[in-house]
Amino acid sequence: MQKIVKAVLMSSLALAAPHAFAQDGAGKTIGVSFDHTSPFRIAQRAAVEAAIKKAGATIEFADANKDAQRQASQIDTMISNGVSAVIAMPYDIEAAVGLAQSAIASGIPFISMDQAPSDMEAVTYHIGGDPCADGKAAGEYFGKVSEGKPFKLLEIQGGLFNDNGLRRSSCLGEALKAYPNVTIVAQVPTEWSPEKALTGTENTLQAHPDLKGIYTPWNDALQGVFSALKQRGLLVPKGDPKHIVQVSIDGTPLACQAVRDGFLDLDIATPITEMADLAVDAAVKASDDTALAEKSKFLPGIPYGQDDTQLMAEKVWGCK
Repeated sequence: MQKIVKAVLMSSLALAAPHAFAQDGAGKTIGVSFDHTSPFRIAQRAAVEAAIKKAGATIEFADANKDAQRQASQIDTMISNGVSAVIAMPYDIEAAVGLAQSAIASGIPFISMDQAPSDMEAVTYHIGGDPCADGKAAGEYFGKVSEGKPFKLLEIQGGLFNDNGLRRSSCLGEALKAYPNVTIVAQVPTEWSPEKALTGTENTLQAHPDLKGIYTPWNDALQGVFSALKQRGLLVPKGDPKHIVQVSIDGTPLACQAVRDGFLDLDIATPITEMADLAVDAAVKASDDTALAEKSKFLPGIPYGQDDTQLMAEKVWGCK
């Protein structure tokens, strides 16, 4: 099992490359618009605030609370206030195109972060995780641990209205084509709701008591999944005959502890510090009319398992 984790880890790290980070942002104000608040988003906000402080700039922050119209109004206010650049996590990937166009027409660079807009050409720069690489890493892990035996898999799905949710799902499926013994017996759309993940897991366990694996494409949903497993006496660590193999994505403290406890077999941690640094670096440079070396960058997650938590602690933000 540990060899499988290491193989996934090396494959993902091979995609990574060194980066340069933010230059002088003294006297600049960067507008930061988040789509909602969650434990993961709180960590991302802290990383963005730290990057902006490191650059010598100030921040104007707003949270859209899962409301596309509210996000549009908040970004309009930032534009009216004359911010130097906008960094946004779009709630609606279609609406993000218009938001970017409006900002850029006003002479304000628009950086999308984490959630890619429907048209990447509309933004000044995009920086995010690589949802396809993460979905494929999860699929390869399930395929390898199945060892060619029949393997029933529950796929919890995130929000299918944005890039992360769509590609974490579709690329899981692409990877599993190489493992015909693995069957997705249920797909549960959740719109990023842990409560829907709980209900979906309960229903799938009822219909498929011989379930072998669960894919949870964001860590917050583990609360619901673990609750459903615990009710049936199935929240047991690796090595127990009743253990159900689980893979998740994000790298939160909840997931790190679950990996340490053996409940979560593989987590794929989002490199949020690097993402924040690159977003702020692009915002500062673009506000100075400095040409950016690239239009976008996608950062693959960092896979880690139970035997890696100490080794990977400095790389996985939720394990620190």
